[in-house]
Amino acid sequence: MKNFFLFIAYFMTSFLFAQKIATIKKMPVYFGCESFSERKDLISCLNKNLNNDVQKEIEFFSNIADYLHIETAQSKLSFVINKEGDFSDISADGANPIFNSVAMSSLILLQNKMNRAEVHIQPGKDEKNDPTNVHLNLPVRYEAVSKDNDFDKFPAFERVLFTLKTDDETIEVRIDKDFTIRTIGNNGNREYFLGSYSNLFEMASVDPYATAFENAFKTGLINVTKGKVDDKEYQIQIKNFFENDANANVSILVFREENGTWAEYYEYKTKKEFNQSKFAQLTYR
Repeated sequence: MKNFFLFIAYFMTSFLFAQKIATIKKMPVYFGCESFSERKDLISCLNKNLNNDVQKEIEFFSNIADYLHIETAQSKLSFVINKEGDFSDISADGANPIFNSVAMSSLILLQNKMNRAEVHIQPGKDEKNDPTNVHLNLPVRYEAVSKDNDFDKFPAFERVLFTLKTDDETIEVRIDKDFTIRTIGNNGNREYFLGSYSNLFEMASVDPYATAFENAFKTGLINVTKGKVDDKEYQIQIKNFFENDANANVSILVFREENGTWAEYYEYKTKKEFNQSKFAQLTYR
């Protein structure tokens, strides 16, 4: 499934300083905009270049959207280019918590690259020509070019995103039809509700989720779920689900238990192929 992102940027040209709204004398100079000095040119260049960079960082959302049957999503990024020329105070407001997380990740990933390269955005200047914080908004919208009407809705109330194991319990991370993220624990005797989260970043900030996500980034694999199909025990994993590259080989692996060990049974190259398979039912709740 081919997808594209629509980016529409609206930049607030005022900021809150000492509890008063002040006029920005000079906008931040984003990378590639160093040759401009006029305000309108700096805004236009910032708009264009930051949009391009954000798009590159979140192209991988098409992998997630395909798996979860998400055809459209939108979010408003709010952030600050601070006095040091870094991104800070990043937040996202939208109906889909998964897309909110991805939108936020774009600026976090860009900031990480800046830190490694030891570079900064030239900060905005106030009327005294001193560096100042500049508050910005960036609406981001995703839409699938090709919509698959046969799979536009979950055939169940929730779908399992990941499964985490601790010494005491198994935890399923689920998403429902309203795109609410919920965690459900199971200690072997009963199933119980643990919590709900507005986005993946909120959840990934606490253990055991933080450790599990870190391992997924390192290994490229994350456990989805396991269960029986046709009286055989199967386990499902996703490879490169969090890979920040739209061209990465993201696939869904199905393992079957054979004589007490797990052996790879099938690899689905596309989520559409998996969603039509008999194993998709294992992810529905």
